[in-house]
Amino acid sequence: MRRLASALVGGQGGALVGRANQMTNALSRKLHSALEVRRTYRNWPLWFFNRCGLRSPRSSVRIAIGSANLVGPNNAETWGTVDQIWRQRVYTKYFPILEGYRVLDIGAHFGFFSMFAAFQGKDVKVVSYEPSSHNFGILQENITLNARRAQVQAFNCALSDREGYYPLYKPSGHDDSGTLFEVNLRQRSAQAATEIVHVKKAHRIWDHYDRYDFAKVDCEGAEFPILESLGESIKRFRYLAIEYHSESERIKTLLCSNGFTVLATDPASVASWCTFPEMGMLYASNNEF
Repeated sequence: MRRLASALVGGQGGALVGRANQMTNALSRKLHSALEVRRTYRNWPLWFFNRCGLRSPRSSVRIAIGSANLVGPNNAETWGTVDQIWRQRVYTKYFPILEGYRVLDIGAHFGFFSMFAAFQGKDVKVVSYEPSSHNFGILQENITLNARRAQVQAFNCALSDREGYYPLYKPSGHDDSGTLFEVNLRQRSAQAATEIVHVKKAHRIWDHYDRYDFAKVDCEGAEFPILESLGESIKRFRYLAIEYHSESERIKTLLCSNGFTVLATDPASVASWCTFPEMGMLYASNNEF
């Protein structure tokens, strides 16, 4: 009986120690994140207010981060996107952007990544594409705010394997997002806003530079058509960071057949507004550079 009691006490003690270790590790991670936020944001108290849902009633917010100043809608999506790019470095976790790089941003949204890239080194030049007129207006505002340091050319159009004018579907409640493919909407099209946008063939990216050291591709399902339509010229990319929304295996096969090494594929949860079959990040490096 004494042995049984000792075993029970020992088991409870081990469980308590395990829970204490878990709590300590969780506290350590939160403290590390708090210190990262303090180092990253110049107006860091606003980050914590936002996390607590304590946002001002203003429709827009200015975020002072690194040496840049960013503007965007005053909502959780804005703060989350900035945090992913600048603090968590979701696009540059495998490849840094270095001095003199030529950077391509397909699906530039509000320009948060374009600004991030432009501030990574001297003489970094960025070419950005964003089809939504609303998002593009904010992108231009961010370029103007950072004009002394950021060298960014922005174009108000989508890229694909075709050219023309097509509807961009914007889900209700997520009108900062959008897709060229109606089938990817979770809600009925009657519940979504549409905007007719200019779509250009992807090879127009070579009108500006004959190579890109870093390309970020995030275009809500158009990733494979864009990459495939580039043909042999895809070999003029050094590094690729792709947020895929479908056909990840076809993207990997395409890249590997053109001399790239796919370093990692990080799956992620699919956004609530869409029906993409999969979603995640894919990182690839050109073996010829």
